[in-house]
Amino acid sequence: MASNPFLSQENLVQVPVSQLAIGMFVAELDRPWLETPFLLQGFAIRHPAEIRKLSEYCDFVYIEKEGRNWGSKNTAFMGEGRQQKKSRSRLENTTRSTSSSYNTRDPKSLVNTLKTRAEHKSTVPPEQEHQNARELYAEATGSVTSILDQVRLKNMVDTRAARSTVRLCVDSILRNPAALGWMSKIKDMNKYTAEHCLNVCILAIAFGRHLRLPEAELEKLGLCGLLHDVGKVKIADEILNKPGKLTPQEFEVMKSHTTVGRDLLRQSDDVDGFAVDVAFSHHEQMDGKGYPRRVRAHELTEYSRIIAIVDAFDAMTSDRCYSEAKSTLDALKEVYRCRGSQFDPELALEFISLIGPYPAGTIVELHNGLVGIVLHSKKNKRHLPAVQIIRDHEEVVEPYKVDILETETGDLGAGYLVRRVLKNGDRGIKLEDYPVRMLLRQQVEDSD
Repeated sequence: MASNPFLSQENLVQVPVSQLAIGMFVAELDRPWLETPFLLQGFAIRHPAEIRKLSEYCDFVYIEKEGRNWGSKNTAFMGEGRQQKKSRSRLENTTRSTSSSYNTRDPKSLVNTLKTRAEHKSTVPPEQEHQNARELYAEATGSVTSILDQVRLKNMVDTRAARSTVRLCVDSILRNPAALGWMSKIKDMNKYTAEHCLNVCILAIAFGRHLRLPEAELEKLGLCGLLHDVGKVKIADEILNKPGKLTPQEFEVMKSHTTVGRDLLRQSDDVDGFAVDVAFSHHEQMDGKGYPRRVRAHELTEYSRIIAIVDAFDAMTSDRCYSEAKSTLDALKEVYRCRGSQFDPELALEFISLIGPYPAGTIVELHNGLVGIVLHSKKNKRHLPAVQIIRDHEEVVEPYKVDILETETGDLGAGYLVRRVLKNGDRGIKLEDYPVRMLLRQQVEDSD
């Protein structure tokens, strides 16, 4: 157990994951936090999804015996007799009150049935897919820009072009998701709306792949992502691109893009109902505080719940006219913080598990001063990625690969652990200047 200086170790008790219950405060894990989707070091269990996800990563955890998890500093979890009965009673009350604020998941939901579907295996290494992904992304950006321009001028959605773009993205992501994921991190603030639509499409397909959805479902999900913000083309530029905070009146206009998008898609030929619903519902929230209808969780489809997470994540990790991009880790922490209130709690944890702290295309500085770009990472070891080294302390070097996972075996020293994440352009490194080529000194292993 890693020691947390803010917790009293005497107040912790080891508990098997199978014995966890809603209301308990998890203070420590039996492994590093960054190996799991639980980004906050210490949290109260609020939903059964968190127990299920803990069971995938941990055999046991350490919980607080007394204090915030029971609402009393004098009642010990491991007490006996009357005190134990009081603790159990408080736990049951906490469970009832906490669960009532969440949607009761359908047993057939995407997360609960995940393991019943076949896993998608990568068929090529990322560097082999990268050149194709680079060309695809440039072509797709132009296609999405054209689709949005047509909507702006003619109120028509070119569904044929949209489906063709989505199909190409699905094919690339099924071959290897890391390559197109890398490309989606190269962003131009001046092309935000078009790139955002494409990036949400890419991320949604990658998320669907993680959820083991069949190809036909990946295409549907990708189309939802591509068209989710189509209504924004009808929002005035002075509001859409305003650098400061919107006035209440302006915010009402901005929120109307969901209704406008729904209406545009309704009047377009060959647009399926699921895409119309997502355009209308992707800003709704689990707690009923979203817009435009303020509906609650039980009225939201799985596709809407997925796009809500992906849309928010890509927006947070992009430079916009009114805010700088958050790091991947900070954006994931926000997704984690808002699980259950804004986002579906089960899907939020799965999304965090998919992305990890250092997704492909992240520029990282190691403790030894080397700087590189993340190529991929292993499942459950997202904090120990394979990195293409670009420069040392002083100068750019011929790119070569290091697999930080080898720090666990001692083949690499601790100096190769990630120290911090850099923004695109820091230290003179721009992702667009470093496509993955066959410059690697050894073949990158399949990330799956």
